[in-house]
Amino acid sequence: MNSSSLTRRGFFGASALAGLAGLAACGSPGGSSTGGSSGGSTKITMFHWAGAQATVPEKVGDAFAKANGVEVAYIEGTNADTFPKLVSSVQINKNSPLLNLGFFNGQSFAQGNASDLWSPIPASVTAIDAVNSKYQIADRRGAFMVMDAMGLIYSKKAFKTPPTSWMDLFDSAYKGKVTTWDAPAFSVNALPVVAKLNGGSESDLTPGIEIFSKAAKAGQFHGFIASIDALRQQLNSGEVVIAPGFQGVAQPWIDAGDDIGFVAPSEGLMAFPEGFQLVKGSSEAQLEQSAALLGELFTPENVAEYCNLNGLIPLVEGAQLKDELADKETFQLSAVESAIQIDWATLVENIESATTAWNKDVKANI
Repeated sequence: MNSSSLTRRGFFGASALAGLAGLAACGSPGGSSTGGSSGGSTKITMFHWAGAQATVPEKVGDAFAKANGVEVAYIEGTNADTFPKLVSSVQINKNSPLLNLGFFNGQSFAQGNASDLWSPIPASVTAIDAVNSKYQIADRRGAFMVMDAMGLIYSKKAFKTPPTSWMDLFDSAYKGKVTTWDAPAFSVNALPVVAKLNGGSESDLTPGIEIFSKAAKAGQFHGFIASIDALRQQLNSGEVVIAPGFQGVAQPWIDAGDDIGFVAPSEGLMAFPEGFQLVKGSSEAQLEQSAALLGELFTPENVAEYCNLNGLIPLVEGAQLKDELADKETFQLSAVESAIQIDWATLVENIESATTAWNKDVKANI
């Protein structure tokens, strides 16, 4: 198979080689050699996600650059491809990171902490003090800005009434028409949730792997998801009828008229916080400007626009959703507060062993 068949260590190793080649050819976009307080204006590089998630970061970044006489460059991608490249860049030169400011999910927050990648956000950036207290980070190594909610994405053509439980992923009635993400993307493939619902935990994913393994041997899965676009196509074509997925992914498809639904399982949604990090190894000038730009991104107006464009729940006080989202139950703050919370740090500690077990017991049977 493709890179999804690699172990985490192998994946990082392959990414390091790819990153080495790319950095050798192009230089390090976020490195201090491409910007600084001397010899011209400071250049900072911001990583943001693709599609509609690029709109607000680039709009705010462009305005910040114009107002402050700095250069802001952008890297567009996903956590899955950009985070390993960032790790590779600091392995090559800890003072020349790929980027200075980036948007990451909870799993990457924890992986970065374990690798000492992040720089604390200075106290002068008071905008992050308005983050929901449950999602504030005590040492200020990053700040969560928005919350996506993981539940079930399904085909309305296949379900006369929405599915009700995470365990519907394993209902034999949908044999061969279920999909999920491959390891080590445990933050998005529902393994931690299924494990926790069946007596396991982030440090013991065995109960979940046993359920996925039994289902894989029975032919429950159509295969693994290769991309968000592929998931949408498979749901619309009927190749797949149900998958774990995010409200922020499904909402634009629903708005576009697809026969796709999103539902909160009866056991609860899975909380999926996302936010920004400052990257250690950036120059002093880059950190100063990146922190100031981060503060602009966290204004209630910008957070509200980000959430309304992408179907996300704001975690910043004063950020208001548009009426058509605010009226939906799964966009209520209570949906976040009662969500299934994942201990990302513990999950990250166990990724390698869990990936080995997943490859042996689940992937080998798909």
